[in-house]
Amino acid sequence: MADSFWRTKADLATRKSIQWPSLTNILSQLGLALVIGLVWVGLFWGFLQFTGASSSQNAAPPATDVVLVEPEASPTLPPPTATAPPPTATPPPSPTPPSTTEPEAAPTETVAPEADPPTSTPAPTMTPVPTETPLPATDTPAPPPAEDTAQVSFAADVFPIIEDRCVKCHGGEKTEEGLRMTSYDELMQGSWNGLVIEPGDAANSFLVEQITNGKMPKNEPRLLPAQIRIISDWIDAGALDN
Repeated sequence: MADSFWRTKADLATRKSIQWPSLTNILSQLGLALVIGLVWVGLFWGFLQFTGASSSQNAAPPATDVVLVEPEASPTLPPPTATAPPPTATPPPSPTPPSTTEPEAAPTETVAPEADPPTSTPAPTMTPVPTETPLPATDTPAPPPAEDTAQVSFAADVFPIIEDRCVKCHGGEKTEEGLRMTSYDELMQGSWNGLVIEPGDAANSFLVEQITNGKMPKNEPRLLPAQIRIISDWIDAGALDN
């Protein structure tokens, strides 16, 4: 056989040492066997559940629907009617014996005496009451109309307007034309060109002319007509320091 032309594999040799499986191989084989065992157990348990369910379905009796039948109402009998008793024969009236008593006398009517006719009482006469004759009305002179005693105040009415619209250019940040308006005395002193207020004559006062024409104030809104009227009334009243 050693010299055979058809030899396809090496010569047989004896193995001197046996290679035992390692711990890893043993654990892997045990794990595989455990998985296979669990699979078989699961299949067997499922088979038991299936057979038990089918047997319980076959053993359960079919449910029947219970139909409740209502009892029929019994006919009610009409109440008994009272029957009228048969008529009884009434005996004929017995004859009354003739009375032996005398008939009573009929009552006599009493006539009342006639009353005297009433006498008419004369009505009392009305005495006229004297009325007082009204005296003719005399023309009473009407009281003279009360004069307007309200007086424009410089401190309460005029100076708040000047302080709000004029002091900024005349005594505040600057003093134009030498006119200072921060107090009553400075206002009455006038400017470099002379007096600006004529006491008692608002029409000829330079201040009224400037605020009426709209030339003053220059950098502030124009005065309202009511404010111009207050300043004019104050000047016409004498431009007092009140």
